[in-house]
Amino acid sequence: MMCESSMVGMKLSAFLWGDLYRTLKMSNTAEVIHYLQTMAKNMLEGMRLKKILLVAAILFVAYTFFYNQHSSTVRQTPPLLSEQNLGKSEAAVADAFAKHKSNVQVSGEGIVTRLLPDDNDGSRHQRFIVELSSGHTLLIAHNIDLAPRISALKKGDSVRFYGEYEWNKKGGVLHWTHRDPNGSHIDGWLQHQNKMYQ
Repeated sequence: MMCESSMVGMKLSAFLWGDLYRTLKMSNTAEVIHYLQTMAKNMLEGMRLKKILLVAAILFVAYTFFYNQHSSTVRQTPPLLSEQNLGKSEAAVADAFAKHKSNVQVSGEGIVTRLLPDDNDGSRHQRFIVELSSGHTLLIAHNIDLAPRISALKKGDSVRFYGEYEWNKKGGVLHWTHRDPNGSHIDGWLQHQNKMYQ
């Protein structure tokens, strides 16, 4: 019993042999040339369509890649934290610190008490310390290879945050304050003067 691909191959072969036979039966050279030109034109139009589709597919993939890599822009309309949520957030930070927990997603708001030099080992991070209303201090390490720097940041400014808390004896570090380019981690953010930085 013949498989389906063999049948398709036989039909294609018969079609091509039929075209060759019709070409050879044509009486004059002009007919043969016209027939071959028509076949070549039809083949080129088919190839042209395939090329257009291929270029469109490549452009779509490039746009998608570019958008995902460079969509870490400053946003004007960040999600707001209510006062009730801020209280819960500070409690989550205090709990993580007291229990030496790490890899905890937290959000909150603090006042910048100190601007630190950038950490340039590996991925570059903008670093600063915020103090929560509870008095707890938190180092924020904001990846500026993946998200925009907060250029206008100064001591005394208010910063809202959402990221991953890592315990240390000085109060903890907040990182992952940006989008994850691989999509495997929860996206974080910082908010300063009503602008969102991811």
